[in-house]
Amino acid sequence: MPQRSSYKPFFQTIPPKVKIYLFITALALIGFLTLKYTNTYFQIKTILVEGNIPGNQIKGLENLKGQSLYFLTDSYIADTLVKNNPNIRLDEIIKEFPDKLVLKLEYIEPVAQLKLNVGFAELSDEGKILKKLKPSQTRLKQKNVRLPIINFYQQFDYYQITTGNNLDYEEIVTTLFLLKKSRELDLKIESIDISGLTMIVFNLKDKKIIFTSQKTNEKQAFELEAIIKQFKIEAKDFKILDLRFDKPLIKF
Repeated sequence: MPQRSSYKPFFQTIPPKVKIYLFITALALIGFLTLKYTNTYFQIKTILVEGNIPGNQIKGLENLKGQSLYFLTDSYIADTLVKNNPNIRLDEIIKEFPDKLVLKLEYIEPVAQLKLNVGFAELSDEGKILKKLKPSQTRLKQKNVRLPIINFYQQFDYYQITTGNNLDYEEIVTTLFLLKKSRELDLKIESIDISGLTMIVFNLKDKKIIFTSQKTNEKQAFELEAIIKQFKIEAKDFKILDLRFDKPLIKF
């Protein structure tokens, strides 16, 4: 006669509360092992950077490697990269399971340098602070690329402004919008003096263009384009172009 298993009588003697505890423990152990296996299987091993930025110049990639691709959110990836790299724009995130991450990035070109109490801050055309430069760094950079210098009536402190932040002052927003338009018209702006809401002066080599924040950016941009194109047709030039008023004032 076959011998009965001793396990059945043993389990029958276990109190119900202990059985529940053992069952929950077994489920927790299975869940833990499953989670650990899943996490290991989906660990990021390869990060491919696409765009005009070499991957070895991107900071923060080391914080993504080894993390689970399955559980990693797009917002976390974006925050990690943009926080560490103010001068890049993240266009697309592609997850190629089980362990590859593709990042499509774009380099944000600086359009101007804002003068600080010490040094300068490079700005994007949206007013984002891309980089802070000491005077010696600025001189070195200007040997290759010369950006218009913005002199703002309220001088910012070098140590108090933070890269990655946006300067949303109305005067600066207006200035950067019109600077972009000026570049499209091939106007070589050397410096910009912001004296307040009513006085924004674009200094070219031998002439000035005056704008204001109290008139719509679009109207000023339209008037600027119309006048510049008309003057090119007529082979004329000006010394001062003042667009602050309903009717532009022109001095030859």
